[in-house]
Amino acid sequence: MTKRRSGALALLAALLVLWMGLRLFFAPAAEEDALVITALSVGKADALVVQQGGQALLIDAGEEDDGDDIVRFLRDRGIDRIDLFLVTHFDKDHVGGAARVVEQMEVSAVRMPDYEGERPEYRNFLEALSEHPDVQRVRTSAELFSLGELQVTVYPAADPETIQDTEEEYDNDLSLVTSIRYRGKGFLLTGDIEKERIRQMLSGNVDWNHDWIKMPHHGRYQKALEDLLNAVSPEAAVICCSNKNPAEEKTLSLLEEKGIPVWDTRDRNVVTICDGEHITVKPE
Repeated sequence: MTKRRSGALALLAALLVLWMGLRLFFAPAAEEDALVITALSVGKADALVVQQGGQALLIDAGEEDDGDDIVRFLRDRGIDRIDLFLVTHFDKDHVGGAARVVEQMEVSAVRMPDYEGERPEYRNFLEALSEHPDVQRVRTSAELFSLGELQVTVYPAADPETIQDTEEEYDNDLSLVTSIRYRGKGFLLTGDIEKERIRQMLSGNVDWNHDWIKMPHHGRYQKALEDLLNAVSPEAAVICCSNKNPAEEKTLSLLEEKGIPVWDTRDRNVVTICDGEHITVKPE
């Protein structure tokens, strides 16, 4: 075999390997009705866009200055209507951009926890809702509903009175926890829950096993995280954080110890794609 022919065969083999690798990496995106979850890079704040089969779910809206960026992202993705806007709790880094989203986007329905926030961003959000009476809004209790092929379950705090009585800063533990099921795969979004709420969750009769988790409270470490991860047993984790306020090393060490790959939003969006069989997570 000549050197030229040998080199050509080697190049062909390398291109074949590259093509197969790219095909594997991007395979879930090829299916038009795949589930896509984009965790937006909005600093130490939460804003997650869930898309499937033409349906769009927005979970939290970052801080006040993030509202326009979130709207721009949605429009760039061809989203002109939010079928469900879920605000997990009323801290400024979750409800901050919510008023702007309601003002600029068509929103079909809003779900939020059943307590009153104290921050101006919360009041701005309520004012924006009052100017759009066509938006269905619910102070949610435990609720299961369908969105496209998604089965979405929203879990409020089972015992909010205990949380409010025992925590000086109780908003985090009143976060709505959201479970999304798609063709046998499970995705758990945990807001900013902390130890008391985790204790309540794990003491109930709920199967928390999911394949993917949005970690609580921007990667802040707490001893209860190990119990939560044992119950969820995820194959992948995403943390919404920033370079200024990254996930704590103890949290990252715990994930590494359990063999759970983790991605964060410090520098760019993180995109999760699921075709019902495989889950791919990658920076955007």
